[in-house]
Amino acid sequence: MMSQLNCNRAGTKLRTKRLIPALLGLAGFLTLGSTLQAQPLFVPNHSFETPSTWGFPYDTNPFITEWQQIAQPPEYAFLGPGVPPWYGTSGVFSNTSPISVAPYVNVSGNQAGYILMAPKVTLFQDYSVSPTFTSTYEIGKSYNLTLGLFARSSLATIVPGSTLELSLYYLDGSNSKVKVGSTVVSYSTAAFPSSPTPSLIDYQVNTLTVNAGDAWVGKNIGIQLESTIPLEMTSFGNWDFDNVRLTAVPEPTTIALLGIGLGSLILARSRRQS
Repeated sequence: MMSQLNCNRAGTKLRTKRLIPALLGLAGFLTLGSTLQAQPLFVPNHSFETPSTWGFPYDTNPFITEWQQIAQPPEYAFLGPGVPPWYGTSGVFSNTSPISVAPYVNVSGNQAGYILMAPKVTLFQDYSVSPTFTSTYEIGKSYNLTLGLFARSSLATIVPGSTLELSLYYLDGSNSKVKVGSTVVSYSTAAFPSSPTPSLIDYQVNTLTVNAGDAWVGKNIGIQLESTIPLEMTSFGNWDFDNVRLTAVPEPTTIALLGIGLGSLILARSRRQS
């Protein structure tokens, strides 16, 4: 009888030793799986293909479907006569136009967007602008915004230190934009080297994981691109961009804890059965 009991205990210990690596592997697999479950979110007119630039001067169109420009700020008037009209400080351009000296090699489609390097030139998109942009901030997920970007100009010398802020935001109760995450891109010749065949460079905005107490839980996601250059550095150079991508990423810790909890249940059941 005692011998049989000892055998059972030994068998239990052996099974436990075998289960632990498997359970740890399960938790690791689920953690890895969470990174593989990153969910692409729909961004209307993400590659700036509409409206067409055909028939517009210099193959550019100052209007962008699904995106909106902010109202002209008062300080823009202080730049003096001869500056571009405010509505022309952002828009879309044809990357395949015959007048394009050096088309980008990695534009998605035929067109891309632009923002001129002047203070507060801003493009944004949220549900109030584009009703088909319905993605919201969900508990347990972080968010990643990626877009291809390049700075150049054929008419003016870009001032080193010219900046563009990329951000994700939500609208509060007064419809004011509240940023959840942002990245400031600063121009330098090293960051944006001139080349006969320039390529857009991916820049990202990453948010923290949304928690239950955050004010933006359930709020619609907003995307904004803003020229944050000081007035005295205005050059009217171009920030060119394309291929806006938005992704929701489940929190790895949550998935791992679920895996560990499941493993603990299996382990406890194995012990009871022994």
